[in-house]
Amino acid sequence: MSDTQTESPETPDPLLDRAATLADIEAHWDTLLDKPGLVVEARVEAVDASTVTVALASGHARVPAAEFGDSPPAPGATVRVFVEQVLADGPRVSRLKAAGLDLWDAIDDAGRADRGIEGRVVARMQGGLSVALSVGDAPPLKAFLPEKRADAPLGVTGTFFVREWDDRKALFVLSREPGALREARKARREAVRAVETDGGPEAAPSTPRAPVVLPEVGAELEGLVVRLANFGAFVDLPGGATGLLHAKEMSHGRGTNPGDFVKVGETVKVKVLGIDGDRIQLSRKVFLADPWESASTRLAVGQRLQGKVIGFTDIGAFVEIEPGVEAFVHVSELRWGAAPKHPKDVVKGGDAVEGEVILFDAAKRHLKLSLRKLQPAPVDTLRARFPVGSKVTGKVKNVASFGVFVILDEATGLEGLVHVSDLSWDPGARANDLVKPGAPIEALVLGIDEERGRASLGVKQLLPEPERPSLEGFGVGHTQSGRIARVKDFGAFVELAPGVEGLLHANEMRLGPGQKPRSKFKPGDAVEVVVTSSDVAARKLGLGLVAEAPGAPEATEPTPES
Repeated sequence: MSDTQTESPETPDPLLDRAATLADIEAHWDTLLDKPGLVVEARVEAVDASTVTVALASGHARVPAAEFGDSPPAPGATVRVFVEQVLADGPRVSRLKAAGLDLWDAIDDAGRADRGIEGRVVARMQGGLSVALSVGDAPPLKAFLPEKRADAPLGVTGTFFVREWDDRKALFVLSREPGALREARKARREAVRAVETDGGPEAAPSTPRAPVVLPEVGAELEGLVVRLANFGAFVDLPGGATGLLHAKEMSHGRGTNPGDFVKVGETVKVKVLGIDGDRIQLSRKVFLADPWESASTRLAVGQRLQGKVIGFTDIGAFVEIEPGVEAFVHVSELRWGAAPKHPKDVVKGGDAVEGEVILFDAAKRHLKLSLRKLQPAPVDTLRARFPVGSKVTGKVKNVASFGVFVILDEATGLEGLVHVSDLSWDPGARANDLVKPGAPIEALVLGIDEERGRASLGVKQLLPEPERPSLEGFGVGHTQSGRIARVKDFGAFVELAPGVEGLLHANEMRLGPGQKPRSKFKPGDAVEVVVTSSDVAARKLGLGLVAEAPGAPEATEPTPES
């Protein structure tokens, strides 16, 4: 190794100089206007996309803008920063480290004052839950909540209390209840245990000697909320017992968070519903008026109501009109047109919706709403946006044997149908051969289907009608030879001349019992036919079988239709 080391491009820190004596370090420390390791306030001088420049007593420092999240400070604002180093060319600071230290102090102060702090359950771990504590916009600090039943859903937020600092794990240990309540419950348990073991002669004179007294079923009591869980709240009762106030017994409404109804440390009036061993079931909603008892004075069929979507089934959605009063919206009443496969395709949980009452029975607690009744009817929208005779552009939704369904507006679900006869001037054309699902398509609006709420469309009407042979000479009674063009279950189409076809119905084929057209004829077979009916305007000819061409088979195996 060389005796001379390459100098670092970084400005050297005198406090980290190995050659410096303690006296040198102390002398340099006294000259520093900003002491490393402390959190100080700095003034914002400039802000750009990547950097926030702040001014300290010892000079200017640059802080990455990312450390301020989505809300960088404005010039002139004051921010707290952690001084990491003070070098010859200026200080090095961190905003995140300052926020972290401030958060640690806030948590420590909350623990000393037995004050709650907000947190969010982020993970399950052995013996309990990992909780992220936060104050303001500081990065969360992980803490540990020991629980025998670590079954709280992840992401749930709540108020927690600091029990202690664990030096071994280097994190705060939390509780769901204040320290004062924990100590009171601990003292009560110790008193009961002393009485049960030896009558309590060795117990301290100030310790209560009375054992836990269970309340009677039906008793109405005042208790203290000591702990919240995702399913309810635990309430300390007079006499030393603790009961469970389940979430469904807190209100007539369908509350999802017990913390919305009661708080730790709050005194609540409850009624004892039942006792099973040491389990005491409590209710609070028995003291609240049942909203259905007076619903008939507020609700009626035809009324417009607003509410919030709170639940789903496969066939509809539940809407809370008021706490304790829910309405059901069937999938067919969510929107006009085809019903969605699932109500979540139209509405989401928590959505505010408005509907019209279509059924109300207070005695049975039935309330049904229709959202579509308050929405513009499709036929009205179709008339306004796609008048008859207008040219439209849409997307093929799906293709059926009888026609093509077209999406005219994906946002509103407005649709149209092109009948197969309006797809092409070729009478033998098939829909599957002309269009495919998802393809764009242009059409002419031919009319509005009032009953089905969709537009009747035509594609061939946008194309020039081809010249076709005249049907003169093909009058009723005319006889001539032709060839089978297509065979269907109901008969066969016979080509009489280029561009001229007629229908030889199955009834005119002289079929045997149970015999099908495909078992007697196949495309290309020669036949002798007579015109039995003629519709020149519709270009339709009805044919009858005169005699089979020489060599034509009496029966053939079925063949795929052409």
